[in-house]
Amino acid sequence: MSDYLFLDKNPTFRLDDANETKYIEKIAYALSCPERIAIMKNLMYSNKSLSQISRELNIPITTVTRHTNALAEAGLIVIDYQPGIKGHAKHCAHAIRELTIKLAPENDESVEEESYSVEMPIGMFAHCHISAPCGLLGPTQPLIKYDDPKYFFTPDRGSAELLWFNVGHVSYNFPTEVLYHHQCHSISFSFEVCSETAYYNEKWPSDLSVFINNVEALTTTLPGDFGGRRGKFSPAYWSINSTQFGILKNIKVDQQGVYENNVLIRKDIKFDDLNLYKGNAVQLRLEIKKDAVHRGGINIFGKNFGDYNQAIVMTVK
Repeated sequence: MSDYLFLDKNPTFRLDDANETKYIEKIAYALSCPERIAIMKNLMYSNKSLSQISRELNIPITTVTRHTNALAEAGLIVIDYQPGIKGHAKHCAHAIRELTIKLAPENDESVEEESYSVEMPIGMFAHCHISAPCGLLGPTQPLIKYDDPKYFFTPDRGSAELLWFNVGHVSYNFPTEVLYHHQCHSISFSFEVCSETAYYNEKWPSDLSVFINNVEALTTTLPGDFGGRRGKFSPAYWSINSTQFGILKNIKVDQQGVYENNVLIRKDIKFDDLNLYKGNAVQLRLEIKKDAVHRGGINIFGKNFGDYNQAIVMTVK
């Protein structure tokens, strides 16, 4: 919708709200075409020009123009002009990261789950054991000498907005107070990450292992180290030729198993296996193992770096 910009990157619409019905109609229309869905998938990891989309999806550029206009009208993508070889070219990028359409009445309390969330700055790790290349960036300048792990425990690390290393791990301790006041059945962690190499390389896989309370929940392969355009929240001082943005990962564990971005991938580990009630903190550990098949390092993005305005968020329900 060209006259409407979602301030929330995770908007929610209710079917019983007459003011939001028009937005639901536009979004449903925009996503009713397989070619428009293919374009949305094509834009998942980076913004692209109309000619790139046309070439990669083998769709005529006139058709791409029509489809991207419909997606922009629905508020799903943004279109701007960037300098090109032959003047300015239209470039498209995702405008939101997810949306929810509530089908139940707003006063139906049975569909709402009580939840508790806490956001942890990426520099507030409780422990780290890493190898170079590594570094910490603040909002206006680097925080430490590059490629020297012993500087990672500087008191200034709490203001870090980008953290990277080659092999090893960082761990974060989250509060457990909510667990002792409520009957909980699921826990999730959301964070923006990508692999790590010199400058950037979108085809540079790295196997990230995620541990919750020392239980290895999963190992997921990060496809690459992303750059080539400025991250939506990346500071201007950081070179466009270096890592700029990542992928948002959501890891959830409930009574059914382990989910990665809402897809159930393991049934052998469940919420009760995490022993969340036995300690003073919930520990999240992000690790690149020495014996990983793809040992391509990691970048972890803070609230004011990359494409997502968040650090590491734990949610308990």
